[in-house]
Parts: sequence; structure tokens; C-alpha cells
Amino acid sequence: MNIPVADLQKRVSSHFEVLGLSDEHAAQMAEVILEAESEGNAGHGLSRIAQYTAQLRARGLNTKPAMRLERTKPGVAVLHADGAPGPVAGLRAVRELTSLAKEQGNATAAVRNAGHSGVLSAYVGRLARQGLVGLAFANTPPAIAPGPVLGTNPIALGAPADPEPVIIDTSVSVVARGKIINAAKRGEPIPEGWALDKSGNPTTDAKAALEGSLIPIGGGKGFALAVLVEVLAGALAGDILSSDLPVPWGPPEQTSKPGLLLVAFDPAAFGGRYGARVSQLVNALEAVGGRIPGARRAALREKAMREGIFINETLREELGKLGIDLQGGDA
Repeated sequence: MNIPVADLQKRVSSHFEVLGLSDEHAAQMAEVILEAESEGNAGHGLSRIAQYTAQLRARGLNTKPAMRLERTKPGVAVLHADGAPGPVAGLRAVRELTSLAKEQGNATAAVRNAGHSGVLSAYVGRLARQGLVGLAFANTPPAIAPGPVLGTNPIALGAPADPEPVIIDTSVSVVARGKIINAAKRGEPIPEGWALDKSGNPTTDAKAALEGSLIPIGGGKGFALAVLVEVLAGALAGDILSSDLPVPWGPPEQTSKPGLLLVAFDPAAFGGRYGARVSQLVNALEAVGGRIPGARRAALREKAMREGIFINETLREELGKLGIDLQGGDA
């Protein structure tokens, strides 16, 4: 079943409105979720609605957050999110950071006490489309070996370029935990090299992987990157470490509220020839057959806008149980 993106936006927004979010916040939730889904990141797409729904119903997330922005320094802002859903707080931080970075030349925004933010590409991409080079760092519940003590701790970059921004959004584990959660839901095995069971042995069982730990990219290098993100997003921005965050499948009233650090640079403030240099980089990568980060996301998004988003039967049934009826979609 393929359903137009605009149709899904209305249905998902309506679902979050019923749960108590304002029209604006419900639309923002749908926007970030569908952006992930349309760009091929299903682990942060429609499959996450069940988690967010349970958390909102259990008051693990605040349906009426009174978010407060604190300007601690000329180029630094802290958004106290009051338990807001992550996409709601993240998009608010992007708006504030955009104006601040254009005013200061570079600026930083920390998001504190908000739920799971979803794909970081949603935030750095918006910064890039405003002409800013954006960075994002988020800590997550403990997941990677050894331990686990550290989360998959994603890192993202959004850089203005022509015709599409360069977008990098990657976790420090071999695979994002969302993909393993999806495999566990479907009862499917995972590839070797993704995870260890709780005894530290390699496993292809998705449920055993969730009880154990994920393998970091590049071994010790990935582990070091996780520490880097933990310092920036956990200790600095969120004032909470991965080891203190509940796992996503825990009681919904105990929702994880990780840290999110957003940084933006205005290329105009640095002089030089930013646009020409990025074009030079992109052309050089294309000449040797290299992949331009963000190009595949853009192509998938354009296809989804033309053809709609494919919803398999398992996901359709899951959304139906939540009250999102997709039977009216185009077959």
C-alpha cells in the first residue's frame, strides 16, 4: 500500500492531536517522523509512533510543555524542554539557533529534558537549508560494547551545497538500534557483526542483541567517538549520561530524556570561498565515484513525494491498533 505523504501527514498529525499535543506540535511530530520514513530511515520513522504514543499516554512525555529558552552567553542558548517530545524541542532549538548563529557568526544550542529526538538529519538539514553549517550530537540509552555504558550516540553534519546539502547522520555503532528493534518486532534475524548477546557472544538474534550490546564502528575508534558525544551531548548539553537513561522498551512513564547539542556556523562570517570549496569537494568525490552523503536521502525523499510511502501489512496493522486507519490510502 502506497500512501501520499500529505495524506500521512494529516493522519499522523491528527493522531498526536488526539493524544493531547497542540496542532503545531502534532504537525512537527508527523513532519520529522515522515521525513525519516521517506528518506529510508524506517527505524526512526512510522515504527516509532507506537513508542511515542505509549510515552504520551503514560505522561512520560509532556503533551503541553512550557519550554523555556535561556541565553547563558551571547552565542549559547539552553532550551529547557519541560519533557517535550524530542522533535518538538529539536525544531524549536533549530529556529532559535538559526537566528542566533546568523547574528553571532556561530552559536550553540543545548536541548535538555526532551524525549527521543529522532533523526538528527532533520535538524542539521534545516540549518543547512538556511545557509548554515550545522552539527548535532545526541547521547542515547546504553547500547554499545563493552558494558553497555555508552549509547549509540549519533553525530550529524549538515552543510549547504548545490543542488542538495551534504548530510551526514551516523551512529557510532555498526548499526542503529532502531533497525534491531524493527527486526525484533518482525521476528527476523540480524546480520553477523551487528551485536553481542548479554554474555558477550556474537548473535544474529535481534531480541538477544537488545538484551546485550551493539558493536561500535571501528572497534576502539567507535568507542572513543561515543565518549566524545557523551561529553558534548550528555555531560555538557543534557546534564545526563547514557547510563542514566532508560531503554526505549522500558516502562513508558520512564521515558528517556537525552541531551542534544546543536552547533551552527555562518560561512559568511569566516570569509573565504565556502561555496566554491564545497562544490570542488563534491565534484572531486563524484569524479572518483564516491558517494555524496545526503544524495541518497534526497533521491528517496523526492521519490516518496511522487509515489507516496509504502506501508507494509505489519506496519499497517500496528498503526491501526494505535488508531491510525490507513485503509483509505491508495492501493
